[in-house]
Amino acid sequence: MFAYKKSTLRGNKHFWDSYLESLTSRYDNFLEEHILTSEIYSIYMEDEHIGYFGVFNKEMLTQFFISKSAFKFVQQAFQEVLNVFEIQSAFVPTCDESFLSLCLDKHSKVHLQAYFFEEAEEKVREPEFPRDLMKVATLDDLQEIVAITGDFVDNHEQRIKDQQLYVLRENNEFLGMGLIEDNVIMKNCQATGMFTNEKHRQKGIGRSIILNLKQICHENGKTPLPGCWYYNENSKRTLESSGYISKTRLLRIDF
Repeated sequence: MFAYKKSTLRGNKHFWDSYLESLTSRYDNFLEEHILTSEIYSIYMEDEHIGYFGVFNKEMLTQFFISKSAFKFVQQAFQEVLNVFEIQSAFVPTCDESFLSLCLDKHSKVHLQAYFFEEAEEKVREPEFPRDLMKVATLDDLQEIVAITGDFVDNHEQRIKDQQLYVLRENNEFLGMGLIEDNVIMKNCQATGMFTNEKHRQKGIGRSIILNLKQICHENGKTPLPGCWYYNENSKRTLESSGYISKTRLLRIDF
């Protein structure tokens, strides 16, 4: 009844656009990277192109979309994809209602993976460490960035050249690092992240970096989209104290 052909997101543009319109909120670059590096397959029913899905690392679904005209067959198609492609799990944002519902129909276990945040309409106190202490990283900062932040980010040199990294210093002491990266799927948005030097935690450094990054995003005409691991309570509290709220989760659902 169903057939599958290797394809691309561009080859499914009509469905992709409908998928984006169906989302109830945004997600960050962590999920974006998994979607954009997934193998994409078009779904056909009796030679009619009815949707598409994406598979990351041969076993994890990251996308599943069926047109409204064929939606009454969606559960049947979903089950067949799980069987034919030997899918073990899915990365699902809670803002994708239909994909989430399908995954819950077949789940064996649900893992809470991450929070996705958005700006709240509330005024917060000023950063403890002002903007003028945070500078765009240069190659002169590279050795210290690697030594202090480890594998918090990859491709350090390229990120420095692309002006994605910011270093917060006071009296020449490396207090922390910020990251701004353009989102690809979520247009006009920028992912933000921060790392605080372990020697200087609990001083408001992370919060200051997040607030300063938010300001930079606004100056760029972009919407900041931070996220954090679900069980990182410190990061969650830092983001909330910086004027962010989370209505959306990322789930890993096992089948």
